Amino acid sequence: MHPHVLRRNDGHRYLNRVHDRRRGAARSIRPHLQSFSHGAMMRKRILGAAMVGHAVESYDFVIYGASATIIAEHFFPEGDPTLAILSTLAVYGIAFVVRPLGAAVFGSIGDRLGRRTALSAVVLIMAVSTTAIALLPGYSTAGIVAPLLLLCCRLAQGISMGAEYTSAASYVMEQAPANQRGLWISAVGSATFVGSALASFALLALRLVSEQAYTEWTWRIAFLFGGLMALVGLYMRLRLDETSTFRNLEAQGGTSTRPVRDSFRNWRLFALLFAIFALLAVVVHNLLGYLPTYLMTTGGVPGETVLVAGGITLLLCAGLCVLTGALADRFGRKPLLVSGVTVAVLGSVPAYVFAGGGSLLATMGAEALLVVPAALVGMAATIVAVELVPPRIRATSTALAYNVAYAVFGGTAPLLGALLAARFGGLAPGFYITAVAVIALVVVCVALPETLGRKVDVPGPRERQDEPASLRPAP
Repeated sequence: MHPHVLRRNDGHRYLNRVHDRRRGAARSIRPHLQSFSHGAMMRKRILGAAMVGHAVESYDFVIYGASATIIAEHFFPEGDPTLAILSTLAVYGIAFVVRPLGAAVFGSIGDRLGRRTALSAVVLIMAVSTTAIALLPGYSTAGIVAPLLLLCCRLAQGISMGAEYTSAASYVMEQAPANQRGLWISAVGSATFVGSALASFALLALRLVSEQAYTEWTWRIAFLFGGLMALVGLYMRLRLDETSTFRNLEAQGGTSTRPVRDSFRNWRLFALLFAIFALLAVVVHNLLGYLPTYLMTTGGVPGETVLVAGGITLLLCAGLCVLTGALADRFGRKPLLVSGVTVAVLGSVPAYVFAGGGSLLATMGAEALLVVPAALVGMAATIVAVELVPPRIRATSTALAYNVAYAVFGGTAPLLGALLAARFGGLAPGFYITAVAVIALVVVCVALPETLGRKVDVPGPRERQDEPASLRPAP
């Protein structure tokens, strides 16, 4: 054969080999790209579903707290405005009384039937009860039935919220990469402040459209929107998969048959988590439940100023939450928790000094001094809680510690703040937060372990076979 023909054939064979190698490389990379794309999609689905339910929880509480004066006018008798506001705040607090019941019921469902099942159930109840508040008749129409119906709706909200936050945090932590657990959990925690900011801006928009209409009826639109958000959350949660931690636990027969009893048996862990969550409850619900009313009634700050300052500060806090989670993954949980408690000790009284300033800048300063410990303590405490508690009782134990603390300290924060301010002066709520923070600081420094790098999952059968025999539990 002619030499030119041989060279041309060799060239064709060489090009064919190059194309074959490229096609082989493409085929080998494609599964990795598909896996990465699927992982990113699942991450968005998991975090989105967890965040939306928790955002609705905080949205509802801010809507109720910021609308306390209007709710008092609509659902309680006229004649004594102070008594009406105190009654409204008492109904706010009653929702917290039943939160431990919700924690016991839905936490047990999470530990016995699965995290996904519990998350779907609580957001469904939340959707129904929040929408119902938007449709309730007022006192002028239904008389004494009106506040009783309001109370029933708040009780249903309290029961559903009894396992919302900690169940979402547990679910996300069990799905997160080991080196990003703090970041993923803090994304869920940031939804507290995103929902709160959304509530502030929603109320501001309704008031700017028409102050009179807002006072008369458009405040109901805010609750209706919260119910619709909860339905979206239900749809998203029904599309989730159960965590591998729970599936492995169930396959090995390791689920607890009595998770409430088992949770209280480890009373030292329960007491530790209770002390941390007690401070968080006082700070967060002074910020979300009482401070807006204090600023308007005692500080003389216009309602629009309170809503603008609150919305801006809370969005900044959401970003601080995510930053806290990222820092916790790098430097540990305990240093951030100690920092947050220290800010609560030093900044709570100055916060109420600023609250009496009457300007937008002073209002934002007051809220910032409470937002910083809320973010630092809230994120670090949640990460520590879900990492410390064993998987078989994780949903129940964290929910009970969180919600018993919130029932005692969170639900009473607005009412107690109003009573303290009336009896001892405007700075008294700040001194109350400081006292709780000092106790929490001692507990954290003395008793709290570091949980960064702690093993929190349950290995599957194949992973257990790969373990050295010395690491396997004895039969």
